Amino acid sequence: MNISIKNLLLLAIAAFSSQAGIAQTIEVQGNNTQNFYPEASGFTDCSIYMKNISKVSLKIAYEKVSADYPAGWDVSFCDNRNCFFSLRDKDTFTAMAPGEKASMKITVYPKGSADTAVVKYAVWDVNNPAVKDTLTFNIMVRWSAGIQLSCMPQPAIYPIPTKSHLQVNTTGANYIEIRNISGQTVGHYLPNAEWTRLDIAELLAGSYFILLKGDNGIRSYKFLKN
Repeated sequence: MNISIKNLLLLAIAAFSSQAGIAQTIEVQGNNTQNFYPEASGFTDCSIYMKNISKVSLKIAYEKVSADYPAGWDVSFCDNRNCFFSLRDKDTFTAMAPGEKASMKITVYPKGSADTAVVKYAVWDVNNPAVKDTLTFNIMVRWSAGIQLSCMPQPAIYPIPTKSHLQVNTTGANYIEIRNISGQTVGHYLPNAEWTRLDIAELLAGSYFILLKGDNGIRSYKFLKN
């Protein structure tokens, strides 16, 4: 084998190894760009799901690319580990097992203002930073519900806003936690039925997150205490 052919083979092997090293490990469920049509009143969760399609546990990193939404809206953010009362600039998800799914969730409270928003996040496997996806949330708030709503007011918790109590769908949950705007735990409960009534009369007025923890992960919702 002459030197030139040998060199070409070595280059081909190196290129193949390089491409194998950057193979995609995250699969976005649906399109990278997704449209959501919430109503102008109430809190609404808009989620894009990702799946670990590799054969090993991985961590997803994310970074905000851009965020254009009306100043009057209340916008919050959750990954599969924490919830924040504003859009997170960058962080990582809790490690995901092979085949496990996780969502990036943006919760909007338009406060009666019909308008549009576009939020973009880059996501990638922390061990595979050469391959990135950009998730785009197109959020179009309308005055009334239509027949093609992709995201609806959350039915698992009511009434919102509330003064004294919450009814929470606790199916699949074995622990309930309430956190304030600073991320501090201000209440914890054990579910006692499919729907659990929580007494929150002692909480100060303001916005809170409720976290439902179970064997299948954590669900989170936002509510307003009057």
